[in-house]
Amino acid sequence: MPALKRTAAASKAAPVTRRNSQRKMPARTLRATARATKSGLSPPQPTLHATDRILEAAAEFFALHGYANSSLDDVAALAGLTKGAVYYYFKDKESLLLETLHQIEDRSIDTTAEKVREGGGSATDQLQRFVRYQTRWAAQHPRDLAILMLVSAETAQASERVRTQVLGIYRKLAQLLEALIEEGKASGEFSPNQETKDTVLYLQAVHDGNMMIWYRSGTDAEVGRRLARATLSGFLRTVKD
Repeated sequence: MPALKRTAAASKAAPVTRRNSQRKMPARTLRATARATKSGLSPPQPTLHATDRILEAAAEFFALHGYANSSLDDVAALAGLTKGAVYYYFKDKESLLLETLHQIEDRSIDTTAEKVREGGGSATDQLQRFVRYQTRWAAQHPRDLAILMLVSAETAQASERVRTQVLGIYRKLAQLLEALIEEGKASGEFSPNQETKDTVLYLQAVHDGNMMIWYRSGTDAEVGRRLARATLSGFLRTVKD
């Protein structure tokens, strides 16, 4: 049957269409891709290195769904990679979360501490810079803020490694504030009447609460400006009274 043979050969040589390619994709990958599209997520730039694409995709899902409700299938599909490629760079989802948290720590706490200290000046000046750079971080990286809030809420069910890293981020924040307050007390700028650790707990509660209110507003710029002013005013009033 020569005609049938020619048809089979032609079919073999024909380029694979997108439709045919999609039909061959695993069902779970298609579901993950559909989930990403439905959630309004944008795939990372294809020019990024694979690890950066994976981390970008992971951050998108962690920020929108939390860690527990995201999967490596989700991340791989959004990154435009196979699940095997994700495993090549990260041994499991927890490792991916830990690296994401490490990057957030660097952008948030480490950068803030560096900017606060390098500017010098009085303890009051440095506390003002603390609020300014934390506000700037949240405005530039709202996804970081969402991940920290969601993962913090999940820490009771998280592994010891995740709990340790999340608590370490907040401990580093507390240590920076403690140092600033002690310097302010020593210079006479801040009131010596309050226990430093108690003051820091209160400032962290104000900081986190205002960040959550801003995020809940849909990251409204005007709400952000008002909350930044309120945070600064509250910080200074607390340490000076």
